[in-house]
Amino acid sequence: MRSGGLCVALTPESIDDVFQADIAGADWVEVRLDYLKEPQSANHTRWDRFPVPVIATCRGADRGGLFQGSIEEECTILETAVRNGAKLVDIEYEFFRPFDGAEVIASYHNFDNTPRDLESIIEEICATGAQIAKVATHVNRWADNRRLFEVMSRTWPKPLIVSGMGDMGQITRVAGPSRGSFLSYVSSGKESAPGQVSLGEMLNAYKFRRIRKTTKLLGVLGMPVGHSQSHIIHNRGFDKCAVDFAYMKFPANAVEDFFENAKACGIHGFSVTIPHKMSVIPLLNRVSPEASKIGAVNTISEIPEGWAGDNTDVDGVRAALGSAGFDPTGKRVIILGRGGGAKAVAAALEGAKEITILSRDEMAKFSAYECDLLINATPVGMFPHVDESPVDGEILASTVFDLVYNPPITRLLQNAKDQGKTIIQGTTMLLAQAARQFEIWTGQPAPAEIYNAGWSIS
Repeated sequence: MRSGGLCVALTPESIDDVFQADIAGADWVEVRLDYLKEPQSANHTRWDRFPVPVIATCRGADRGGLFQGSIEEECTILETAVRNGAKLVDIEYEFFRPFDGAEVIASYHNFDNTPRDLESIIEEICATGAQIAKVATHVNRWADNRRLFEVMSRTWPKPLIVSGMGDMGQITRVAGPSRGSFLSYVSSGKESAPGQVSLGEMLNAYKFRRIRKTTKLLGVLGMPVGHSQSHIIHNRGFDKCAVDFAYMKFPANAVEDFFENAKACGIHGFSVTIPHKMSVIPLLNRVSPEASKIGAVNTISEIPEGWAGDNTDVDGVRAALGSAGFDPTGKRVIILGRGGGAKAVAAALEGAKEITILSRDEMAKFSAYECDLLINATPVGMFPHVDESPVDGEILASTVFDLVYNPPITRLLQNAKDQGKTIIQGTTMLLAQAARQFEIWTGQPAPAEIYNAGWSIS
């Protein structure tokens, strides 16, 4: 049986849903029979029709699932699935029993937290007669991720599956199999547990098959980071240049918690986005002169004494303005926002005649200003709030630049375009600053076909 692979968790309402799912590239399929409107409707379904082994699961409502029956009824459904070709059965470890003709995954789920006695729980699971042990716990802080990676690294009597649930635990799903987890669960579109990545995203955006034990983990630190597409760009770049790095998403509310546990989780560097571009500075051991002058950091690298900070947003802003042929010399500019992105924007506007910076609370005053260039350095209009704009009505600027890149054409840019203004998309800045990050982390030039081409997330 292949370890370190991907299992697609299917959450069907009907049997037809099961066999219509796209499982191309998966190593296993888990069929969540408890999601069926009538689980007994699967009693005559041949599970060996799948080209990969099937894991049958019918989790009760009191165990994090949807099945309304008793544990005995659950086991009867699982026994039927095994007779019909299922190769594995997943059952909560407290109710373990053997299933003739199938191996058993004895599992523990905690949808609230990662308990302090996790190691003892794993020992109890391994003491059952199951062939595989599994723990899935909710990650509330980066110290939880650290503990999950620590249990992965230990030698256990049986193969161990480890899943960190929730967005903050996503790193354990992407990197887990390379660090000792027997497999990682992915969705076919509808997640069966919080924080699951889709099969397509895992294979294509995260380049899962490239991630090995030696792979250095990078990512984007912020809150939120769900909108970020940086992992698609950087992982394409690493793949193109055969660099043994993998780029992920690192959501964190508390930067101190992240910094205390990052290296123990295998993290060697990261981008920084809202709202942490300024708050990370006191935690750094070295800051580049330009980042220090700006007062904001968006790129952090591992150094022997700790962490070093740089600012590549300035490179991105200059490249974006240059792509539109906009020279700020002698121009009047209004910047919306006072965060780290706005600081980098102001630093890039060398020679500007006048720079006015407005906070979110002051945006209503924008109509009182005329300028040559309006720059949105706030997250207003960012996915999923795509119908929002920091400026409504007439835009008194000849050129409008939005740092938001998801969506590529924000409502602000669309309004500006409709008014005949020149627009500059945030994707241009994103690619340029990412190219400089690639160079900082790898020590080699960024591949132009990835970082300079017309950007697409497809």
